[in-house]
Amino acid sequence: MLVAYHGRGLLGFARQAGGPTVQQALEEAWLAVRGETVVMHGSGRTDAGVHAWGQVVHFTTFRPLPPRRMRDALDAHLPRNVTVRACVEVSPGFHARRSAVGKHYLYRIALGPHRPVLDQDVRAFLPGALDLAAMRHAARALVGRRDFAALAAAGRTVRDTVRRIDAVHLSEVRDGLVVHVRGEGFLYKMVRNLVGTLVEVGRGRRDPRWVEAVLASGDRRRAGPTAPPEGLVLWRVHYREDPFRGLAAARRRPYPGGPGAAPPAPDPQA
Repeated sequence: MLVAYHGRGLLGFARQAGGPTVQQALEEAWLAVRGETVVMHGSGRTDAGVHAWGQVVHFTTFRPLPPRRMRDALDAHLPRNVTVRACVEVSPGFHARRSAVGKHYLYRIALGPHRPVLDQDVRAFLPGALDLAAMRHAARALVGRRDFAALAAAGRTVRDTVRRIDAVHLSEVRDGLVVHVRGEGFLYKMVRNLVGTLVEVGRGRRDPRWVEAVLASGDRRRAGPTAPPEGLVLWRVHYREDPFRGLAAARRRPYPGGPGAAPPAPDPQA
């Protein structure tokens, strides 16, 4: 399933105590549709307040429906902030997370003197301006296979902090900025920490070459602050064989960003 959700009011994708999650909503919707208890496996966890336009979810069922009927039936039982954009049948060996070879995130920033009241839930607000040229210069240090321990959350559970980032693209939009980050995989809160670090450069508080030193240090305390969750969108998950290939209508749907929205940067893997 190709799943989109607005993260406000959700505790992220994975089930947890204390509040609603996307996984819980999907599992309860399927139980209502077919009376079957299943486990919905996502391509990755997203934090509380983070959005998705291209989250991929798989599950195994003994009570299937045709994909189009399955999508519509699930949507009828999902909360308004979660929707299934498409459903396809895949081979038993497919796994939403383990089969993924890359991910593409967007981070949307509103700039200027006024808060973006019409779309404040999907853009982080930074008063003033940012030096885009300096941020682009700094972003060069992030591309490639690196040890990103300095950009990982302090509470991470993984030991291997080496990841590969394929592209960091900063695009100007009306009243703001969109940061595109594409890579093979990301550590917990890595994208938000990456954006917070670039913003330090954009505000003139740090020289662009500082980012290289931050990565070399491996010290989270030396990097910038964690950017707010509302700006982050899981845009797309990449696979060697795209399970949604041919579903052009699903791909063409406009990005639900509201005022100042922008489509994603050109993607050579698309």
